Amino acid sequence: MTQKSVNREIKSKQFLHLVESFTIWLETLGYKARSIKQMNWNAQEFFAFLESQGTRSLRDFKNKQVGQYLEYLQHRPNCNKTGGLSPGYINKHITTLRLLGKYLQQSGKALISFKAELLKTTEAATYLSKAEIQTLYQAAKDENNLYNQRDTAMLDIFYGCGLRASEGAALNQSDLLFEKNLLYVRKGKGYRERYVPMSKQVKADLQEYIINQRTHLLNAKQSKAPDESGQALLLGRGGIRWSIQGMYHRLQLLKSKTNNEMLKQKSFGLHILRHSIATHLLQDGMRLENIALFLGHKSIETTQKYTHLAKEEEC
Repeated sequence: MTQKSVNREIKSKQFLHLVESFTIWLETLGYKARSIKQMNWNAQEFFAFLESQGTRSLRDFKNKQVGQYLEYLQHRPNCNKTGGLSPGYINKHITTLRLLGKYLQQSGKALISFKAELLKTTEAATYLSKAEIQTLYQAAKDENNLYNQRDTAMLDIFYGCGLRASEGAALNQSDLLFEKNLLYVRKGKGYRERYVPMSKQVKADLQEYIINQRTHLLNAKQSKAPDESGQALLLGRGGIRWSIQGMYHRLQLLKSKTNNEMLKQKSFGLHILRHSIATHLLQDGMRLENIALFLGHKSIETTQKYTHLAKEEEC
């Protein structure tokens, strides 16, 4: 899934000034024009993200927001091609944050330093236990949750079917082949297509969502502009295709609604659901080759990173 544009709109006067002065600082240090332009964009995106979290000044900034920003980057669609951001591109954002922290300290504008441990992505580092996944499902299915069927469908797509964030967001209703108990991924990573099996429970959840809440969301569509929301499987409250960032925030809300205090303290996004199902399948004895097919990995070496996670749980 591609994204037409990135949110770099900043309203805070302090943040606008910081981006401008940070850019001048980079020029003074002799960075190349191309690098300065890229870091200017990265800084704008970071501050725009903070504003989306309700933070409009450095006084309100919290260190945990660095981790949340990296989670967001791991889920953000690529603007130029199908799929998400490459690890190399995310590293450019991390470099920008390191320099921004250095600038803030040296200029005396803020005593903020983005420490090395804050700038580590967690994509291959953690997963959720089966009990923690069940707790998320309980929060999603809560009868007091107005979007319980939609939220359950979200968990089914990313945990039950192990899809990447961009793959799940790009799903259309027609990609669910209920008569064959399969889900069709039209364009996975590297433009590779694949079919993913649906369990009986996943199939039942998705059918219930499509018949009930998806129809309700589609009928309550707020935008009158023509789009493809009539095809999209997962819909936001406005009745249009649910964005990756919107699903990420919804997952955080579900986490906060659980009664598991340890789970609430963990930082994770949609990709952790994919890591979790891969780890659980391995623990249950599924062959590595079959897990690789399930996840859409081009090389089995990519799948092998889950073996140490499975062993950790068994110890």
